[in-house]
Amino acid sequence: MDSEKNNEIDLAKWLSGELSSAEKQAFEQTEAYKSYAKIINATEKLTDPAYDEAAVLAKIKEKIAAKPKVRKLNFRYVYAAAASLVILFGLYFFLKDATITYQTDFGKQLAINLPDGSEIRLNSKSTIYYDEDNYTNERILHLDGEAYFKVTKGSPFKVVTNEGIVAVLGTEFNVDTNNNFFEVQCFSGKVNVTNSENIAHILTKGKAVRTYKKTVTDWTFNPVEKTWMSGLSSFTETPLSEVIDALENQYEIIIKNKKSFTQERFTGRFVNNNLDIALKTVFEAMDIDYELNTNIVTLSKK
Repeated sequence: MDSEKNNEIDLAKWLSGELSSAEKQAFEQTEAYKSYAKIINATEKLTDPAYDEAAVLAKIKEKIAAKPKVRKLNFRYVYAAAASLVILFGLYFFLKDATITYQTDFGKQLAINLPDGSEIRLNSKSTIYYDEDNYTNERILHLDGEAYFKVTKGSPFKVVTNEGIVAVLGTEFNVDTNNNFFEVQCFSGKVNVTNSENIAHILTKGKAVRTYKKTVTDWTFNPVEKTWMSGLSSFTETPLSEVIDALENQYEIIIKNKKSFTQERFTGRFVNNNLDIALKTVFEAMDIDYELNTNIVTLSKK
């Protein structure tokens, strides 16, 4: 215990430059110094605002000195507190730095290669992230938006969303998710899908399942048909609100009065490279009037 306290005091003195040459040389030979140095080196490589240890130490001294004490102030507790703060901040930044995040903008797609050789294609306005340090042990990714996965065989591979979880060993599948919407299509192999209500489905090639506002729908599709990755966004009895979201994400537009069409369902496709054709394909097929003004589309019933 005394050795640990001495190490904490030496660390605080080392950070503030109060060690003599001999003390510094002795401290830098200890295992404690080597552990602390790794943390300090990790924090120095980050782009976050620098942590000023000397300033923090000074503030601690000021706060303690400002409070009347019956007994004399023991500065080794000050040094220990400063050392603890350095360790906590170092661990925070170290763990934070281990998260790998990918994001896409309006109308953009992104190809991602994972450490195990698995591949992801991230659709527009989507985010995916994972813990780089633990990925080889636990292949877990977190998704908000839409992505297509081609997973190499190996340990269990999980895609976690706010609306459910997809678990596979090695296969190809597509996940589309946002608030109250969770859709999975299996293009090869087999996937295990569990929604937020803990209702599980096993999907094989050509099978799909959707949970929308706690209502579950499953269907069969042709896995060789083109998907959004080839420039066509396809939908099967999809709530029109989700199709509208896809249009907004693809073309960076705002669609007004969409709450007037919450009951409609759309089956079909729209192209991802021509806004005029995409709007006609969706809204004329649904017998809905629309007006395009710059980047704003206003819907109205006929």
